[in-house]
Amino acid sequence: MTGSAQFGKIMGTRAWRVVRSLALIFCCILMTGCVDYQLGVTLDSPHSGEITQHIQLTNQSNPTAQDLLKRIRQQTRSVDGHYKALSQKEVVVTIPFHNATELEEKFNRFFAANSEQDQGSNSLPTIVSNLQVIQSNALLFERDRLIFDIDLSALGLEGAESLVDPGKLFNLGLTVNGTAWTLKAGQKNHIDTDFWLPMPLGWGAIAIVALVAGGTVLRRRSAI
Repeated sequence: MTGSAQFGKIMGTRAWRVVRSLALIFCCILMTGCVDYQLGVTLDSPHSGEITQHIQLTNQSNPTAQDLLKRIRQQTRSVDGHYKALSQKEVVVTIPFHNATELEEKFNRFFAANSEQDQGSNSLPTIVSNLQVIQSNALLFERDRLIFDIDLSALGLEGAESLVDPGKLFNLGLTVNGTAWTLKAGQKNHIDTDFWLPMPLGWGAIAIVALVAGGTVLRRRSAI
């Protein structure tokens, strides 16, 4: 193969990648429009918390968009969550959990099921994610470490980044107990964070000891 022929082949491959990426952009806009997806994890205490999802679509009338919302509604029910439609294009999902183990189990079960369904769909990209929760307990506090990995490579626009920023089509975010991160479309995202929660039993025990000690001191003073 001559140098000019090889160069032409390379340029043809690059051109095809751009055309394919532009087709993906066009399909995404036609199918669902721009997507705003905000994922949240809130732990109020070691025994109470919830996963929230706020989804907004600009093209809610398309059958593909409706199919996506239908899947989310079905998966929400499978993990004992609550699905609320604020409008035809905006929904809020709430999934309660009672401890870190249940958080990890429900989170991964919800997204694993969606990923399996997406693999059988020609219209929706496959998103792979995993959440791991590591706990360590002290007398008065519990330390929770959350390790979150999500592969958004399927949302990338290889070869067309200079024309359209994937972030303009997909506004994706994660919030954990008030701390927010932007999830970048077209990339693998890794988040590692930790925080401390008060242990009710430990603080309750201290309160009881303090009350007993205070009562003992008052009785002794009264007896004098």
